[in-house]
Amino acid sequence: MPLPLYFSFFGLTVQLKNRLVLAILAFLATYVLMVFLWLYLKAFYGAVVTNVAAHLAALVTGSLVDSISIYDEKAVCNFLYQALTVRGPANLHFDAVLHVSQYSYNVPLTVAIVASLLPLIKWRIRFVVEALFLVFFIHLLYVFFYCVLQIYYALVSAGIKRPWKPEQFFWEFSWTFINAMVIRFEPFLIGVFLWFRSSVKTCSGLKKKKQED
Repeated sequence: MPLPLYFSFFGLTVQLKNRLVLAILAFLATYVLMVFLWLYLKAFYGAVVTNVAAHLAALVTGSLVDSISIYDEKAVCNFLYQALTVRGPANLHFDAVLHVSQYSYNVPLTVAIVASLLPLIKWRIRFVVEALFLVFFIHLLYVFFYCVLQIYYALVSAGIKRPWKPEQFFWEFSWTFINAMVIRFEPFLIGVFLWFRSSVKTCSGLKKKKQED
């Protein structure tokens, strides 16, 4: 009698064990590769995120982006706010300084987790693109809320804007939530997102098949 195809140790099928081994190898290889690649891509990625987020922050706060300087992984955003004072028009300049590593340190781990899930779930290229876009969107929110908060502090400190507790709470809470919760758990959140997208796709496929039968 031939051995069953599902014979395995610890109750795992051979097919599942092969997938787990492939997932582990994919994780290790992708993580090592991304750690080295990220050293070269981080500055460029940070420049893109900073430029988009800074201009959005300027649009929301009624200020202008005067300049953005990128030094390796350090970004310095100089904002210009044109105010009307009793002495006439005045230009207020202030900086928002941040480092790319503050919000992107989990990128190699996140990409490695995405790669490790591919042998285990039913996926499409669209799911991976959506997951990577979600990572970009999270980082965009981080820089956006940080810049808006710095602009708010600068305007209040200069006496141009009256402090308003609800507004200050909203900006501080939004940035703190992204920084303390979303960024730190980014790899886990992306993994759950991919698993959920795969599950929805599988359930919809089974439902469609039952309807056809």
